[in-house]
This record gives sequence, C-alpha cells and structure tokens, in this order.
Amino acid sequence: MAKIIVNADDFGLSRAVNYGIVDAFRNGILTSTTLMMNTPGLDHGVELSRQYPDLKVGLHLNIALGHPLTGGKTLVGDNGEFIKPKNLKPDHFFDEEEVYHEIEAQYDRFVSMMGKKPSHLDSHLFTTDSNHVIEKCAIRLAETYHLPLRNHDIEGFRHVRFVQFRTYQAEVGLNYVYDNIDDIVKYDYTEIMTHPAYMDSFVMNKSSYNLKRLEELDFLTSERTKQMIRDYKIELISYEDVAI
Repeated sequence: MAKIIVNADDFGLSRAVNYGIVDAFRNGILTSTTLMMNTPGLDHGVELSRQYPDLKVGLHLNIALGHPLTGGKTLVGDNGEFIKPKNLKPDHFFDEEEVYHEIEAQYDRFVSMMGKKPSHLDSHLFTTDSNHVIEKCAIRLAETYHLPLRNHDIEGFRHVRFVQFRTYQAEVGLNYVYDNIDDIVKYDYTEIMTHPAYMDSFVMNKSSYNLKRLEELDFLTSERTKQMIRDYKIELISYEDVAI
C-alpha cells in the first residue's frame, strides 16, 4: 500500500493561510504542515495547532521573507529584510555560519513555542536546492537534531519521494496528481507539497503565488480527491511515520 504525506507549506504566514491549512486538514486529505517562525500569523498558527493536535507540524526554514531572528548581515538587503531569491544578485554571498545560526534560532523558537520538536524540516522558496548554502545548513540541522528533511535522505528515516505540486500551471496543476496517480503509488513513500489558503491582503501583497492557493484548497477538500485516495487504497501519513 502506498503511503503519502500531504504537506502544506507556509503555516503561520497569515491568518487566512492558517485557516485554509486547517480546513484542508479537517475537511480534506492534508496530513501535515510546516510552520514559519517570523511571519504575522505565527501566534495564530501555534494556537490552531493546539486545537488540532493530530495535524503534524514541521518547521518551514526561511531566509527569503521578512526579518531574521538573528543579526546575520549577509542574510538581508538594505531594508533589513531577507532577500527574495528572484532579487538575489548572481554573486551574492551567504555566510554559512550566519545561515546556520539563523535557522537554528528558528528551530529553537519552534521548540519553545510548540513545546516539542518539529515533525520534519523543509524550506521556504529555497527548496534546499543542490549546492545552495541553505541545503548544507538544513542537512546539518536535520542531522544535529535527528529530523527528516524534505527531498533528502537523513540517516534513520525512510526515503520519501517528493512531488512539488505548485510548479505546475493552471489546469495542469490541478490535474497533475489525478493524471499521475498511477506513477505516484508505485513508490512506498511520497510527499506531495501543497499551498492551500484563503486570501487576505498580506498574501496578495507579499506572495506572487496567491489566488492559486484557493484552487489547491479546493483540490485537497474535493470529493473527487477523497475518492481517489479510497480507490487506490492510499494510506495518508506524516513524517512522524517514516522513522526506521
């Protein structure tokens, strides 16, 4: 039986995002989410996670949006905020120790606010791209605290195939899982990354990926999707289920 983790990125981005993620869990197939530690909806996200303890919560490492928790000078632009990847100059230098210090501070804040370790790690916009400093630091953090890391094999955890749902455009995106389910279920463990949300001004102004979040919420809660899960006898799990 294929086992699938359905994860929502960006928990804590805003109240509208938080409500969308919780509804995708309560009324749909979502099993997991990852929490950002420096965004306006953080406190609200923590509050909701306590109301729904079966929603597994990981840490969404972030050096791409908002203000850092630390003082790393190579992490920010002139405005004191993280630099979005699309705005990075080709020769921009990230100091590896500053990056690690920042993401470890985010980990520490998660543990302090949630009262437990995250279920797993992933990252915002930087999907731990090969040879990027965030990848090296994320692997180091995962190995230090013994946590699964999206799209990487960490000792002690089963291999999880990664499907990046949001890279597909318009109707192709909405139908990608339906059209490729026969391939997806060939693998023992798969994560499908999603971004469900309702809308508010923060998301519309701060994220180029905005209205399509509503479509992803519809996908995750639709009867067609639920029927597909039943038809293929898929077991919906979280990263807490991949420890060896």
